[in-house]
Amino acid sequence: MKDRTDRSPITIVAFGDSITQAAEQAVEDRWPEILRRSLQERLPEPEIRMVNAGVGGNTSREGLARIEQDVLRHTPRIVTVEFGNDATTDPQRHVSLEEFAGNLGAIRRKLAAHCGARLVLMTFPPVVDEWHSEYTNEFYRQQGGQDAYQDRYRQCTRETARELGCPLVDVYAVLREAMSVEGPAAYILPDGVHLTARANQRIARLMTDFLAADLAASPMLV
Repeated sequence: MKDRTDRSPITIVAFGDSITQAAEQAVEDRWPEILRRSLQERLPEPEIRMVNAGVGGNTSREGLARIEQDVLRHTPRIVTVEFGNDATTDPQRHVSLEEFAGNLGAIRRKLAAHCGARLVLMTFPPVVDEWHSEYTNEFYRQQGGQDAYQDRYRQCTRETARELGCPLVDVYAVLREAMSVEGPAAYILPDGVHLTARANQRIARLMTDFLAADLAASPMLV
């Protein structure tokens, strides 16, 4: 068991696609950086270090291919994982639900074998179909819309979290509820998928609440 007197830095890696990268916002306004600052305020020590390993457009397959370089080499104690581009219509890059679940499991196994990091899965945020460039895509239309098709992957993320016994932060559910009150434009940019500054702040608060409690309750993490 980790010694509770060990105050070595806690490294968190945010692993995912453009939602994690959050390149539409200034670095200090991206949710992983807001999360780092917020956690540090709640836990003055040890030092919280954040690595943003989000790459725009990545599928879970593509993320898995870069996990050694972008995640494992940092020897993190916590890794948040969010991928949504698996639902692409590009036949060369499309990731089936079965492969998606398998990739999440492979990420878990690699973390366990390398450093024993805590895996935290996140659901993909809402998509505003009519704002998105793929709105007229016939494949998505046949599936009930891009957001409806993406929901299959969100549900797969929830089910995989249960099967793996790892925590899930349901970003989709929280943002969808907030959008029902304040409207989609408060949280989703005009491209229909990327997140506003308010959405980044909301995700950071959500993750802070979860991780602060998790860290306080987990002697292996602090």
